Amino acid sequence: MANGEFNHRLSDFIVVVRKLIPEEDCKNIIAAYDNNPRWQWSMVGREHGEVNFEHRKVRQINLSDPGLTGSDDKFFNIDKKVFNYAGLARNTYIKTLQEKRGIENVPDASSDEGYVLLHYKEGYYFKEHADDKGGMGRSLTLTLNLNEDYEGGLFRFLRGEFDVKLGTGDAVMFPSNFLFPHEVTEITRGERYSIVTWFH
Repeated sequence: MANGEFNHRLSDFIVVVRKLIPEEDCKNIIAAYDNNPRWQWSMVGREHGEVNFEHRKVRQINLSDPGLTGSDDKFFNIDKKVFNYAGLARNTYIKTLQEKRGIENVPDASSDEGYVLLHYKEGYYFKEHADDKGGMGRSLTLTLNLNEDYEGGLFRFLRGEFDVKLGTGDAVMFPSNFLFPHEVTEITRGERYSIVTWFH
């Protein structure tokens, strides 16, 4: 900071990592959960969750649910593999901010909330929101994109000032606070699969 001026743009805190996850792993993750009966509509509200299609229309499955990871070694191993990719993304995020963008004060992101697989079909979306409403203590958000054979589904930040088109295996990471409102635009063709977690 010099003369009271902030030296970084908000977009400097958004980091995209291309090809973080190998394509084969992405395909295997999608296939492993494709017909799982645990899929449900994504809820709005942490304590008293309800389905609200005005806010979001997306299905989800909790990859880290002990009832799932304990039921089959396949699911346990996927959760462990995603844990490793999430750690790699976090380390890349911190290194990028510190070494390439000159940002020294990076949030401590030592633990995450587990991993949620999201499935967007045609006509599905996630309206603009911030990830730390209600004081959940989240510092960083991570999305891992598992496919790219769809249209729409842009990751849109800052009310359209910064759009990200994610490819297969790409990751995007950014602060979870109110300064980073974001959305996933409506899917207009195909289906989009991604994994999300939040670091504390």
